[in-house]
Amino acid sequence: MVDHAVAVEATGDTPTLASSLGRLLSRPLPAPRIRVRPWWFPAQELSDPLVFYLEVWLADSIFGSDRTVIPEMEWMSQALLRVDTVDSGNLAEITIFGRPRIQNRVKSILLSLASWHKDLRFQRAKKIKQLEEFLKSHSSWSDTPQHPL
Repeated sequence: MVDHAVAVEATGDTPTLASSLGRLLSRPLPAPRIRVRPWWFPAQELSDPLVFYLEVWLADSIFGSDRTVIPEMEWMSQALLRVDTVDSGNLAEITIFGRPRIQNRVKSILLSLASWHKDLRFQRAKKIKQLEEFLKSHSSWSDTPQHPL
């Protein structure tokens, strides 16, 4: 950078935004981020993962649409989680790494959360339907002509 700045000063040219942007765009893309095993997780527990599937909307509800909840869940449960979308976006594959007892406990917790989210969605849909019916029944009152006083 310093050499380039000295060369620019020597020639009298001023770098433009377009040329800087062109140089950035011509560079190769950085390598994809590889997830490193946390220091607290034993490497021998990576050999036999537990895998199960949930609907994508449930996985989004549990882990967040951008999966920001996963590191906190991993730290609290002492298990590693991987959530991948499969089956053309309809299912999420959840892989749990850890000791078998911990794997089963985390799976149980995640299935309980999934059940809770399903119930919550059902209850909301039921309330919305009741509200729609209420509004329809009360909107007929406003359609009747009012008697002048």
